[in-house]
Formats: sequence, C-alpha cells, structure tokens
Amino acid sequence: MVFLEKICNDLHSLGYTPNFKILNAVNFGVPQKRDRIFIVASRDGIAFEFPTGSFVDNHVSVADALFDLPKLENGTKEDSLKYKHKAKSEYAKLMRGNLRKATQNYVSKNSDLVIERYKHIKQGNNWNDIPLELMSNYKDHTRCHHGIYRRLKEDEPAFVIANYRKSMLIHPTENRGLSVREAARLQSFPDTYKFFGSLDQKQQQVGNAVPPLLAKAVFEQIMKN
Repeated sequence: MVFLEKICNDLHSLGYTPNFKILNAVNFGVPQKRDRIFIVASRDGIAFEFPTGSFVDNHVSVADALFDLPKLENGTKEDSLKYKHKAKSEYAKLMRGNLRKATQNYVSKNSDLVIERYKHIKQGNNWNDIPLELMSNYKDHTRCHHGIYRRLKEDEPAFVIANYRKSMLIHPTENRGLSVREAARLQSFPDTYKFFGSLDQKQQQVGNAVPPLLAKAVFEQIMKN
C-alpha cells in the first residue's frame, strides 16, 4: 500500500485527481476469479467512479468457456482444429464469432509421471490428492504450494491463470495441461487473437495479461465520464 500511496501522491502533485479500486474479473463476464488493481486519474478534479460489473450473480463457468473447444492430448501442437461442437454458452459464442476452427491448440508435453499424478486429482483439488509414492522425487512434498497441480472445476470460474504451465494447471475433464487457446478463453481473449513467440512466451503472454473484458469495462466507464 505504501507504493500505491506514493503513486497517488505523485499524481496529485502533477495536478491529477486519482482514484483506485481492486476489480475482480469474474464480475465482468470473465470465467476466472482474478483481482486486479486499477488507478484512474482525472485532470478535471473528478474522482473516477469504477464500474461494478453486471455478472456479480451469474458468473461464467469453466464449462461455458471451454467445452466447445477441440479435445486434445498431452503435448498436442495443432495450430488449427475444428471445434468440438456448436457453441452452447453465450460466452463461447462471443469468443468464437464466425470462426469455424480453433487455433493455437498448443499443450505442453508433460512426462508420464506428471500425467499419472493428474489422474488422481479431482476437480477443484490440488496435489494433496496425489498418492505419496508418486511424489517421491520431492524433497518435502508437504511444502508444495496450494496452487500446484490444481484441476479446474467445470461448474465454477477458473482459478487465476498466471504461469499455468509451471503451476501444472489441469483441464477439468482431461488429464493434461491447458492449451494456449483454452487459457486465452479463460482470460476472455477472442479466438481471433493470436499470440507470438515460443510456446513458453505464448503461455506467459496469456498469464500476464489483464483480461480484455475487464479492461473493456474500465475504458467504457472512462468514456462515459
């Protein structure tokens, strides 16, 4: 908070009226529980009023976001595949637009041991579901972060999509990691959006981003003011 206070004080000294707020993407139609802090400053002496979001009571779920996308395997590297079926949720329709194929279906290749671990983890759970004999290469598995080896829960919004490859974030119904397109869907990037660079770089770009639907809501509010 000291850093935030300094930023606001500096803006004040430059003649701006700043305001800040933590917004959760899930309240803005993004299928992900993700807090982000925003600072908006006005030169007109106005304390900006942030949007509240219209999805507070009707969150978009992982199933809404992902279940029309192609079925994939561990290590899939297919740039273009037909959708599994027609978009059923309004969110999937919004993300797909008029496209007939999903692009960037790139999944990291995990070892057989990691895939075996995935098989034991129930939706919404993490590494605690993994039998001890499959965690023997960890010096002290009890010190694993709670965010490691988490399987998404299909009927709820996703956990934070950060560096989802390193944290071993697991597809809700398939024993593999997320594809670039699936992670992008959970961030609310439309399927027309393409990421560039190596697979690691694509994954990092997705994880680092502010969800577009959240950013859109903030900028629309700025335009109204």
